[in-house]
Amino acid sequence: MRFEYVCRYCRQKIGAVEAPHWSLGDAMERLGLHHLEPDHQWDVIRPRDNQFEIQTVCDACEQAVAMHPELLLEGSIIQ
Repeated sequence: MRFEYVCRYCRQKIGAVEAPHWSLGDAMERLGLHHLEPDHQWDVIRPRDNQFEIQTVCDACEQAVAMHPELLLEGSIIQ
């Protein structure tokens, strides 16, 4: 399986884990996703074309929100 980390705001690809021998359960455990509440897991993890996309926040977007938290109220921090 392939797991791609993508910024939820700007959609920038952050990284990927290629693990063809992992089951989804293995990945949840090894990537630490099992610590999330079950409802939140499927907000963060999305199946995409024979792989899974894991939504996170890139450094640039994290800094933008830290400096201007009101951007989250606008629905998108990308202006």
